[in-house]
Amino acid sequence: MENSTKIRLQKYLSSLGICSRRECEQLLLNKKIIVNDKIASLGIKVNERDEIIVNGKKIINHNVSQKYDYILLNKPKGYICTLKDPQGRKTIYDYIGLNKYLYSIGRLDYNSTGIIILTNDGAFANLMTHPSSNVEREYIAKLEKDLSTEDLNYLNSKNFILNGKKSIQKVNKLRDKIYSININEGRNHHIKNLFLAINNFVISLHRKKYGIFNDEDLKIGEWKILEDNEIKTQKKLLKNNE
Repeated sequence: MENSTKIRLQKYLSSLGICSRRECEQLLLNKKIIVNDKIASLGIKVNERDEIIVNGKKIINHNVSQKYDYILLNKPKGYICTLKDPQGRKTIYDYIGLNKYLYSIGRLDYNSTGIIILTNDGAFANLMTHPSSNVEREYIAKLEKDLSTEDLNYLNSKNFILNGKKSIQKVNKLRDKIYSININEGRNHHIKNLFLAINNFVISLHRKKYGIFNDEDLKIGEWKILEDNEIKTQKKLLKNNE
């Protein structure tokens, strides 16, 4: 970010891995952020020349090459993907033992399992999740009942409308009641809603793949640090899609 460029404080802090945009908005509402000796309010824009204090701690950045973290987790069942939970449920951050904020790229429900990327690289996270990037996800779903030929053809057609918007996916039967779903977007509860639309229910859901990252070397509950060459490969693919 050039010195002359100012962006919203929420975006700026999230790009540094300080907090999510939603968490930043709450901090602003609670008057917990000071910018240049003044209490900040919603809508404020900043750059690296501004002095920013969050919860009494001065934020240091700025123009220094940052070492980013990239973690691949095969999420176990019974954890949520937010930093904190009002209901007191365990989070993936608790599970890994992280003491700093990282984005979770591609959140999964509490009872779902599968591949999640955790990083403090805000630009990478935004590209991975933005619809225009067309990053492929692969899911394995166990359904309440087998799909009819008609339902399967409908799901795989180019005429499937979900909540007023076209949804393109490829659904294949693997065995009784077990299906793979390949899709290039990630709306809220997308896979579950696909099957609800044809009066079927997802009993269990696992994300096998997100972009070039998959669960081949990770059992459920395992995690690893991603290699630089893996991140570079994915970033190159994202850049080609821009």
